[in-house]
Amino acid sequence: MRIISLKILFLAILLVNVRAQAQESLHIAAVVNDDVISVFDLDERLSLVMASSQSINDPEVRRRLAPQVLRGLIDEKLKLQEAKRLSVTVSQEEIDDALDSMEKRNNLPKGGLNNFLRQIGLGKGALVSQIEAEISWARIVGFSFNSTIRVSDEEINEKLAEFKANAGKPELLVAEILLPVETPENEKEMQLLSNRLAQQIAAGNSFEALARSFSQSASAAAGGAIGWIKQGQLGSALDNALAKLNPGGVTPPIRTIEGYYIFKLIDRRAGASETAEDVVVSLRQLFIPLPKNATREEETSQMQLAATMSEMAASCAEMDSLGKELRSPMSGNLGKVSVNKLPEPLRQTVLNLPLNKAGPPMRNDQGIIVVMVCEREGSAETSADADREMIRQSLFAQRLDIAARRYLRDLRSSAFVDTRI
Repeated sequence: MRIISLKILFLAILLVNVRAQAQESLHIAAVVNDDVISVFDLDERLSLVMASSQSINDPEVRRRLAPQVLRGLIDEKLKLQEAKRLSVTVSQEEIDDALDSMEKRNNLPKGGLNNFLRQIGLGKGALVSQIEAEISWARIVGFSFNSTIRVSDEEINEKLAEFKANAGKPELLVAEILLPVETPENEKEMQLLSNRLAQQIAAGNSFEALARSFSQSASAAAGGAIGWIKQGQLGSALDNALAKLNPGGVTPPIRTIEGYYIFKLIDRRAGASETAEDVVVSLRQLFIPLPKNATREEETSQMQLAATMSEMAASCAEMDSLGKELRSPMSGNLGKVSVNKLPEPLRQTVLNLPLNKAGPPMRNDQGIIVVMVCEREGSAETSADADREMIRQSLFAQRLDIAARRYLRDLRSSAFVDTRI
């Protein structure tokens, strides 16, 4: 009888503990307008952050990171609420595509993400909510600002002049974590967080995973990756910090006007120099043979024929047709040729020819040639056009990122947010 009583007592104590744990997990961590973030939600997201960044699941580390993870969850709720207000939806197909991309970025096989979540005891819900917020927020920001942001030619010219001044300097492949300081009140919070993240990275935790979880720049979704940049592009303070690093190295937190940055140097390469010798062209040629003992009259007649054909040809296709009419085996498509391998004066002619315009007839030992440039790669003109477009896109993305952060800040300031832990 006593044994049965002890068993009943043990079961009662166990039931009380289970109920206590369940109640604890259902405690409210924060209220965001009409939505609730539970302690369970916070614990799940903390577990996801720590597992993806390969952090040791230490209670003290969890405690230190909890305020910023909760801030991220609050922002997530605000984004989803704004999406609902604006009737912005995310399809299941888009979520599935994002999950597939996540698997590929992390070199996981198909279904590997599910296995990873299963191993750490988490469901897909937290991850799906995060993806839905990211996609809907990108759509909201695009709808709101794509048509209002302008980048002027003067701004592009100014940046292009900076690029030219930095031509030949080393190029850096970089990833970033940005923790913006939006008010004097959150200065200390961002400083503490930047130091904690730096400590986590120094301890071997994944920079990319921490960037995805904590960075507030547009590059966060890509693990902080911002691609190749030229030395001198980020400003002296950041350049000096990166100059001291070997590939794989990480800067300490750096305070800028925007907030705290942490950069990772992924790779470094020599800067490309743009010279005439870098130019590769696709050429068409007309060739009119002349015997070595041709008379002056014969040469003059054939030069006139070549000049007439040069004027007639208005495209590379017309050059091909004229070459067939000549029935000369040396006429036709010469393929892609490096300009520095061409003989003078053909080299200078090719460098100065506009696309799809036949050049003047030129005499050589075997006859008369007329050339046309169909494509040009690596020219100063082509490079400048590409640089202008790259600069325009970069400035546009920067302004869109700033506008998005202001939008979110306004949502925070107008929302009812009650943090309870």
